[in-house]
Amino acid sequence: MVNRVDPNSPADRYDELMARRAAVEQEVSGRLTRHSEEALKQLPLASGSTRAVGGGADGIRLSANGSLHATLTLRDVHGVTSTVTLRADPGGQVEEYIAERHESEVVAPIRTRDEFDERLSIVTALAREHLPAGAAEDFLAMLRPALRLVHAGENELAVAQLGGLPTLPVNSWPVWEGHGPLGHVLSFDCAPVAAMLPELGLPTDGRLAFFYFDDRYDDGESTVGSWDPASHPGFRVLHLHPELSTRANITDTATPVPPGLAPFPVVALAAVRTVTWPSHETPMAEAVWNRHGLTGPRPGVPAPSVGALYERLWKLPGGGYDTHQIGGHPCPQQGPVEMEVEQLRCGLGGEPFDWNDPSAQSAASDWQLLLQVASDDDADMMWGDVGQLYYLVQNAQQPQDALFTWQCG
Repeated sequence: MVNRVDPNSPADRYDELMARRAAVEQEVSGRLTRHSEEALKQLPLASGSTRAVGGGADGIRLSANGSLHATLTLRDVHGVTSTVTLRADPGGQVEEYIAERHESEVVAPIRTRDEFDERLSIVTALAREHLPAGAAEDFLAMLRPALRLVHAGENELAVAQLGGLPTLPVNSWPVWEGHGPLGHVLSFDCAPVAAMLPELGLPTDGRLAFFYFDDRYDDGESTVGSWDPASHPGFRVLHLHPELSTRANITDTATPVPPGLAPFPVVALAAVRTVTWPSHETPMAEAVWNRHGLTGPRPGVPAPSVGALYERLWKLPGGGYDTHQIGGHPCPQQGPVEMEVEQLRCGLGGEPFDWNDPSAQSAASDWQLLLQVASDDDADMMWGDVGQLYYLVQNAQQPQDALFTWQCG
């Protein structure tokens, strides 16, 4: 005799319901596991705590029509939550179910900030207020877009990780031979940054990780500086390509620090697209002042109208010396950082360097800020006396070739 399932039999309906329930349980478990594994791989760009990732389910519910439902709440590395609802109808497979949302139920989107147009309008008005017409237009032609990096708030997309641990290929933590391992300063994925700041010309794949020899490691015995080419190994920019990001070459989560090195506390950073201007004493700006008869009374001291303009610019939010920034013009604390990295380039190549040499000043204008990192109490970063680190490139498509300098007040 052949046993047949009777849909009207309570026993058969119960068996079918339990089988569907087991299938839903298995799908829930598998999805949560896969989500956690993928999120942990991205943890170095998150808040640094595994509490920020993972998820859970609210149980399996039986509706009046016999369908089973389970809703998963998933948290990503930035603390942003999303939901997935699974449904298994009588006699059917487990599938995702997208219910209609009322407007009041829509989850708030991840926010990014863009102050470019507003900032451009303000800077344009200030330039035209303080400078002669021709000089104002030449000044405005030097403006560059940038991403100002700020501590990420709720529902803000974190595009960079300040401090914490990077994710590196095996046995690739940068070391300054004879001195010690370099500290991890900041990392970011290229794709979202390149999309937000296409003018910089970054690669659109991989991740950039920035390192610097923090003299806390040897109690201040070693100093990295653009004036000393021998200290060149004391900084590094690694471009970690996607093809290296495999289980054979990379750790699943954060790379442990070498013995004796204490990592900086991790801080998630969001990006604000903004406008930047050159320091008044950079070679390119000096050329504008000279062209329009706006030279100051002595080197390093601007003409009154130029000084008045920069006094107003420095008072704008994010216009001072305490800014994390990708791209744009650097904000120096002592003198043109472009000249300092040109000095380092000459030193590495055994070439003479003279601060007053027009050819050196022209070459300095070819350098472009890749990253500026300010002192930051939350990340326990203090560069000298509340200073800043600067990584500059001549070609943003080759970020690993960046040169470095730092300044403090």
